[in-house]
Amino acid sequence: MRREAKLLPAQAQGLTSKGLARVWVESHPRTGLELFGPLPEEQLEIQLGSRRNLWLQRVLEPHPQRREARCLHFGPCGGCTLQHLDEVTQLALKSDRIYRQLPGDCQILPPLASPQPYHYRTKVEFSFARQDLGFHRRGCFDRVVPVDRCWIAPPAHHQALAATRAWMREHQLTGWDARTQQGDLRYLLLRQANNQDFSDGEWLLLLVTRTGLDSALVKDWQSRIEGATGLLWVEQSSTAGAIVPEREHLLAGQERIEQRLGPLTFRLGWRSFFQSNPPAYLMLLEQLKSWLLPLRPSSLLDLYCGIGSIGLYVAPVGCRLVGVENVAPAIDDARRCAEEMGRLAEFQVSAAEDWTDWDGFSAAVVDPPRSGCHPRLLERLVASGPPEVFYISCNPDRFVTELAVLKSAYRLEKAVACDFFPQTGHIELLAWLRRL
Repeated sequence: MRREAKLLPAQAQGLTSKGLARVWVESHPRTGLELFGPLPEEQLEIQLGSRRNLWLQRVLEPHPQRREARCLHFGPCGGCTLQHLDEVTQLALKSDRIYRQLPGDCQILPPLASPQPYHYRTKVEFSFARQDLGFHRRGCFDRVVPVDRCWIAPPAHHQALAATRAWMREHQLTGWDARTQQGDLRYLLLRQANNQDFSDGEWLLLLVTRTGLDSALVKDWQSRIEGATGLLWVEQSSTAGAIVPEREHLLAGQERIEQRLGPLTFRLGWRSFFQSNPPAYLMLLEQLKSWLLPLRPSSLLDLYCGIGSIGLYVAPVGCRLVGVENVAPAIDDARRCAEEMGRLAEFQVSAAEDWTDWDGFSAAVVDPPRSGCHPRLLERLVASGPPEVFYISCNPDRFVTELAVLKSAYRLEKAVACDFFPQTGHIELLAWLRRL
């Protein structure tokens, strides 16, 4: 099988058909470690293809920690990219690449490894395409890799996939064709609570179909799924490449499951935003709490708060907690969670960049999406932000860019990387910014 390495364009210079290349994967300007095949400083035999793509032929001098990937779908699948490297080296490469970009006068802590290197994700979304079900093939929006077992998905996925695939084929149902915008089946979404290695984790399964699919067919699907806490069906007419419900049905069981986070319990629906690796998330929150509590904050502003898990976990008793989130259902979840926990907190529906009430806050937590903070929010932080800001970044490269703006008002005090996504090139960063 031909395997695309997608190396740096400069490495194609002077090559005709085959040649040797020494690869520095971590220096890739756009994707960092998100490459399939080459590892840092490996010597490879490569072939120059069309459009000056480089195709990996074989590894001549492997990385000392290279190993055989567990997953049979490794490579074509668009998910994991580092299964062929041991977890210790994965973490070192991912964190070092970010740490090298941080100011030299801040305290950088050793990176935090995920307690679970496999089967850590609490939520996965499989796609139907034509006659099969799986994850999108790398680089393709209209093809999937048929998956029987995913090594980072929650345990319940194996039976759910097998039963759904058998049902699909028996009734000759078609998966969604992204080119023709036609098909019976769209997505299969699984959410399972990761409590103690999933041993007592409740789970939800959501089937997304075209509008008007025969309900008798869906009832037959329901009868094949065993052990689910809740089964749901969404009908969708939108052609968007995401779940956009037109009608939603609870077929059996409950709409929500319980996810524990230390002493707290959150009730999550299929839409609820929650970190996908709770054990690693708990480590990060404990680190944040160890920085925050000695400051004895009287008030905490939680921006991009989602369902409020960060503020509810780290804010000390008696501290005024205000959470801000622009997704109204998430704020509904946050208020419900706070009420069930008996916690006093204010949660407001607002875009973080539109928030103007900055007076009196001792500290703020900022946890933006991968696109980072809105420029207007950065301006507000620089102009009137609180003395302490704790920034949780799922895109550390973006944080480094934003730091160039924030440094006019803040000093980077401490930083630590946390591996929320073993087997992939992604890593989380927790940073403590102190006002100058």
